[in-house]
Amino acid sequence: MGNALGLDIGYSNVIGVFGSGDGQPESIIRPSQAAPLSVLPGDSGLRPGEVIVEVDGAPWVAFAAPGRVQDGRELHEDYTSSHAYEALFKGALLHAAGDKDVIDCLVTGLPVSQARDKPYVEALIKRMTGTHRITPKREVTVKRVEVVAQPIGTLTEIYCNSDASEVIEESVSIIIDPGFFSVDWVVFDHRELVVNSSSSSLKAMSVVLEACNEEIAKDHGGIPGVEKIEHALQSGKSYILIYGRKVELAEYLERAAERVIPSVFTEIKQGLRFLKGRAIDCVILGGGGASLYEPFARKEFPDALVVKPVNSVKSNAEGFWHIARS
Repeated sequence: MGNALGLDIGYSNVIGVFGSGDGQPESIIRPSQAAPLSVLPGDSGLRPGEVIVEVDGAPWVAFAAPGRVQDGRELHEDYTSSHAYEALFKGALLHAAGDKDVIDCLVTGLPVSQARDKPYVEALIKRMTGTHRITPKREVTVKRVEVVAQPIGTLTEIYCNSDASEVIEESVSIIIDPGFFSVDWVVFDHRELVVNSSSSSLKAMSVVLEACNEEIAKDHGGIPGVEKIEHALQSGKSYILIYGRKVELAEYLERAAERVIPSVFTEIKQGLRFLKGRAIDCVILGGGGASLYEPFARKEFPDALVVKPVNSVKSNAEGFWHIARS
């Protein structure tokens, strides 16, 4: 079997799942931060996890540690054609290719609205396919690329690794993927995609973190900034420091979720009118925001089976890897 790569380049994390054997694949989870080497502080050297890749003839640092890149985020719909995206893509190839220098099949995802845009998808496939110069002494060839709607990764992961596969086969399922830039959802009726009921919303984790920022300011008098909150979450910390004091994030994330997430479910339910009154039997949650969305999903779909992968952050990339292998 060839070398397969499931790649989820999000606005917050890059997740790669790769390997060719029948055993457990390898994986990386790195921050989605990239910048030219020339703009990073000159005396600091590389931090753990960072790699140097070549973009447009210049050295770039991919997977820069949280807080290292000023204005490093590309939060817009043409993210996939940016230099930062290319740097993150090449950084992932460096890990996934190993000593082979070849990826036989790469599968990645796009927000549902973009995955429907054929020219956009074709342009991304063209950019990712072929031989890529990663560093002056290293090239990696990607033989084949497939692009799917983001939540299909989580659906595939659940289908391959969970008892819910029978429910998915026999019922109406919705897969909800709260990412940093967009919340995406796809509806399947007996494994057939219901296009009219599948869509994207921009009320995503970035909006939740902005609301969290405001909630903290109400209680503590100052705003920490969205980046500070995100860095804490990326680093696995439950708190941030404001004016030298610890502020636990859970309460404020909850308050922010109450402000933002119900309106996302309003958008989702508006799209479900195309099901002509048929009930949702199964709700599958993936992506980095799955835990925040879970209580709302249970409230909105009280009679449905609600499934969340063991590691929801990796669920899309793991599903993409299964697709790449098949």
